[in-house]
Amino acid sequence: MKVAVLLSGCGVYDGSEIQESVFTLLALSKNNIDYVCVASDKKKHHIINHTDGEEMKEERNMLIESSRISRGEVVSIDKLDVGNISALVIPGGFGVAKNLSDWAFKDIACTVDNDIETLILHFLKNKKPIVSLCISPVIVAKVFNSFFNQSLNLTLGSKNEDSDYDIIELHSNLNKLGVATHDKNLDEICFDSNFNIISAPCYMLKGNPNQIYLNVQKAIDKLANLLNRN
Repeated sequence: MKVAVLLSGCGVYDGSEIQESVFTLLALSKNNIDYVCVASDKKKHHIINHTDGEEMKEERNMLIESSRISRGEVVSIDKLDVGNISALVIPGGFGVAKNLSDWAFKDIACTVDNDIETLILHFLKNKKPIVSLCISPVIVAKVFNSFFNQSLNLTLGSKNEDSDYDIIELHSNLNKLGVATHDKNLDEICFDSNFNIISAPCYMLKGNPNQIYLNVQKAIDKLANLLNRN
């Protein structure tokens, strides 16, 4: 039994959210779940200076950048034997909306990268568990909407909690993709029992690292329960 952790680079503004990614690996380890970090061997949309938010004039590769989080142990998606993977975890970060898709620029009219779409679709079709953290439910919803004529239960946070993002608008966009959205705070997760999808708001809401870790842990604990049940 092994779980794939899908990374999109290194850094919240242009790749994977580092804390969410590390907390995911920690929570998986605490549950004695083997994992493999995976990433696309493609260049990132752009590079952001995380000290001032300004774009930098350089190019970086998602696979190489993701290896910073995984201490060098990362597999290119095109080399992943997905048949031997029991579940998928997608941490947040703007890389989800800039590198794995172009949601950051086109919202619901976005396109999900072909390799990412194929990966997510495998888990959806086989109803293998997916843990979708922070902003990553947007690409799960987009893939789902493209292939299924059903509803899906997801969360991106709560309109009743402090956030740097417009949760109402984000949930409204997911609704347009056929998603039933649910307000969840950092003590809560959302679970779609039909497709075994767990979503958690994480840094879509304002919180300290311990709160974010506990939110990730709750999601991974639910995943462990699903895997043990099977």
